[in-house]
Amino acid sequence: MKLVSVETPEKSVCKMTFSASAEELEAASNAVYERTRATYTIKGFAKGEADRAQIEADRGEHTFWYDAINDLMDKDVPALYNAAMAEHGFHAVDEPVYDLVSVKKDEGFVATATTALQPELSLTQTTGFKTECVTPEVTDKEIDAVLERRRAMAAELVPHKGPAVKGNIVHIDYEGLLEGKPFNGGTAQNQTLQLGSGRMIPGFEEGILGHKGGEEFDIFVTFPARYHVKDLAGKPVVFKIKLHDVCVRQLPALNSDFCQERTANVDTMDEFRAQIRQQLHDNKHAAALNRAKDAILTQLAAAAEGELPSVLVESAYQQEMEQIQQQLQMQRLSLDRYLSQIHQTRESFTAAVRTAAEKNTAPGWPCCRSLRTRTSSPTEEDIDKTLSERAERTKKTLRGNQGCIQRGGHPPQRGHPPRCRLCHRALHHRRKIIYPAFAPAPLCRRFLLFIFSLLTFFLCCGIFRVRNSIRAAAAARTDKVKSSAGHSAHLFYCDRRFSL
Repeated sequence: MKLVSVETPEKSVCKMTFSASAEELEAASNAVYERTRATYTIKGFAKGEADRAQIEADRGEHTFWYDAINDLMDKDVPALYNAAMAEHGFHAVDEPVYDLVSVKKDEGFVATATTALQPELSLTQTTGFKTECVTPEVTDKEIDAVLERRRAMAAELVPHKGPAVKGNIVHIDYEGLLEGKPFNGGTAQNQTLQLGSGRMIPGFEEGILGHKGGEEFDIFVTFPARYHVKDLAGKPVVFKIKLHDVCVRQLPALNSDFCQERTANVDTMDEFRAQIRQQLHDNKHAAALNRAKDAILTQLAAAAEGELPSVLVESAYQQEMEQIQQQLQMQRLSLDRYLSQIHQTRESFTAAVRTAAEKNTAPGWPCCRSLRTRTSSPTEEDIDKTLSERAERTKKTLRGNQGCIQRGGHPPQRGHPPRCRLCHRALHHRRKIIYPAFAPAPLCRRFLLFIFSLLTFFLCCGIFRVRNSIRAAAAARTDKVKSSAGHSAHLFYCDRRFSL
């Protein structure tokens, strides 16, 4: 492969173009065929017996191209990329994004790498920023709210013999019927439900009110017209309910016993309230410091003249969206359902996320610029001092911490080939790569492994000898029984003959 061109289509963005000839693509494709031919099953041939022409006729001529492109990119692109960055004096701030432009059998392929560069920012002001850091006062009402939450967490469920009312907790079995037939998701066993919480569809919790534990009854409800399951939206259904029991929450009393059970070294309610007050104050003070830092960073960003690369903003936007998707998956929600709950459209939501990504990205680079102009690189003594302090805090040795920190670089990313500096969106990360998992072990580990293998061998030999001995004894016993049985039959025959 070769580097065709290095361009800057916009400010602080670098775009490199790489190409490979048809001969290189053909050689790499043939190598992929030799490596993977045993996995192909073609009609009329045994598995792994079809040649390349037959596989391409059945699957298409591009069957081996993309793996071949990945191999060529893994082999040649990192060196070309790093050399070009060093030659032009570029400093990347994000991993490159690779795109396949074109691929033809008689022309090879062309790929591009787009990278965000350090923005050229000029700071009109680096000192003199001011903001207020005010820590709100902790009120008694806030302390009472914390105490009530902790009481609710320590509440016990006590059976209630009377009819169910709002606020009670019930344990139920239910089965939903749509037109007399059960529907998917409409059945559950031993479910815990707090009446009045609004967890269920309208009319469900209200239908349980007034019933006692042990009763079985039916509830007639209608699903909302905008229900997320379209097959049930607006449909009337019947739920068969079996009410196991009705319980009430019994809150513990706020006394010295409650304090001693919840915290250590606290005996009275006054001490407990003072401890809660200090915790709330610390939290508010930390939040006030973070707000002050954000205000300073915002002022620093306003004092910077320059433009952030769009690729950097797009990367921050994608990270924000991925975090939101992960949080929704943990709550078993889709993005569309979440948007319907908060009454927003996808366009307005993504625009808000993009604005937040720009706002969060903008203050960072002026801050780095200011630090580079005001501070110098750490010396070896500074690094050793930091490592010693960290080792003292974490109760580790200095060598153990040095193994966790690499000087002058970053640790290799998980799943990347050796010396690979490309991102997870690169071509070679779009397929599964298997690397050798065994590495040469130290001499002591090899010796222990040899001893373990030797002991395992002798143990297996002993097991085989015992098994063979048992089999031989069993065979001898069987032969003896057979000979005894034959002798008895012969005597019986002789006696019978002489009797005649």
